[in-house]
Amino acid sequence: MSTPGPGPLRRRSMAALAVASGGALLGAGCGGTSPVPTSTDVDRDPLAALDDADWDARSPEELRALPVQGSAQDLSTWADLGEEDGVLDTARDAVLDFVTAAYLTPEELHGLDDEDALDRISSASPEFWHDGLRTVWDEGNRLFYALALAEPFRTVGRPAICADWHRSEIEDVPILALGTTIAWTVIHTETRAVGVLAYRLGLMVDLEDDGTPSDGDIRVTVHGLDGCASSEQDGLAVPALEDDERHRSVQRATHDQVLASPRVPLRDVRNEDSPLFAGDEDTYLYCD
Repeated sequence: MSTPGPGPLRRRSMAALAVASGGALLGAGCGGTSPVPTSTDVDRDPLAALDDADWDARSPEELRALPVQGSAQDLSTWADLGEEDGVLDTARDAVLDFVTAAYLTPEELHGLDDEDALDRISSASPEFWHDGLRTVWDEGNRLFYALALAEPFRTVGRPAICADWHRSEIEDVPILALGTTIAWTVIHTETRAVGVLAYRLGLMVDLEDDGTPSDGDIRVTVHGLDGCASSEQDGLAVPALEDDERHRSVQRATHDQVLASPRVPLRDVRNEDSPLFAGDEDTYLYCD
């Protein structure tokens, strides 16, 4: 799939974001379950077959350790911030805390009701996202900002993370951007069916002259799920692992279209019309 250039940029609040590869209104409820400790607990781990060259990290610590791409010398708004990655520590830690709470530790949302889950995600998020999180929760879109599995599903092992941090700018504002695909192996603990789910994220935060984040923008797509069943489970994630052609098709498409090409380029993070964030009906099962 070809991707367009950045094009005109319009800043949007989190509350105004459209969620894709789901478009369905998804509510909230209890959290997910504890992960199976290692991939040896299942007969086959789909993530074990991934090309290591495309996947940069398996933990929040490894994600944080990735370098920031792009030269400050090429960006007029970065004159005060400079080239040192250290000036971005506060902003990177803020983004990482949110990503970790929302997508990398689903077991920590286990057993939490709607409000407690929101409190957990909000406590790990910059204050400028708090109102937006409340709005998406009220609109039934919790699934996109808090991964929690429905029963009897579990995550297996650790996530696979393809990610790039970038220096960028929009108009006269310096930006820290993160483009990432996060994939989990998941298992149905009763049938032992195994598959994958994935989140694709584009995050940007505005930076003050000292590197402090002051505002932000998030876009999310979800893949490998039965969206209709997730809605019926009050927004808990239901992976497409049933033994029928529709679920098998969702899993195949998630492998072919998302896991096989997980990189999220900066141009797509910046471009609000990017097809990477348009959503699709191949990797997410809608209600009939």
